[in-house]
Amino acid sequence: MKKLMGLLLGMVLVVGMAGLASAQSDSITLKVACVVGLSVAIDKDEYNFGDVAAQIPTISTEAIVVSNDSGGRTEDYQINSATSTAAWNLIMSDPSGPSDENKFSLKAMFKTTQPIGTDFPAGSYLNTDAGNQQNMDINFGTTGYSGDNVGDGVDRNLWFRLHTPWSTTTESQQSFSVTITAVDAGTFTE
Repeated sequence: MKKLMGLLLGMVLVVGMAGLASAQSDSITLKVACVVGLSVAIDKDEYNFGDVAAQIPTISTEAIVVSNDSGGRTEDYQINSATSTAAWNLIMSDPSGPSDENKFSLKAMFKTTQPIGTDFPAGSYLNTDAGNQQNMDINFGTTGYSGDNVGDGVDRNLWFRLHTPWSTTTESQQSFSVTITAVDAGTFTE
């Protein structure tokens, strides 16, 4: 009986020690933010359409390369244009009659190769409202080649379609600026 009690006591001690030796766990949450600023680069400071007649739509003849040069950020692009420095004013339709004196339109799109006039969607007219930049989504490119979710180091070929005024009061060269802004990816979707 003494041996049985000793055996039981020994088993209780072994089980008790095993309970003391059992592992306990804890966890930690790790957090990190990848701090990479938004950035976009345009490879040209200016593009010259040259001398163009009135009432004519003209498409740029060389690609203007727009690059995501953020260094690690996927981004969306927005665009707007400022009105001319001289007599012309930007409108969001093609000049179509005498009332469109000194009024021109400008469309933009991303495409790998030079587009033709019908490639430019109706929604790709640029406007001058700085507070209302347009998303360069499917209206500004072909599927998978727009300003939506552009990865770091990815280039897009930008093309313009200029439609000159119905009539003009000047032959002076006109100039206007176009601004492309990089914004957080997911700002819009195709």
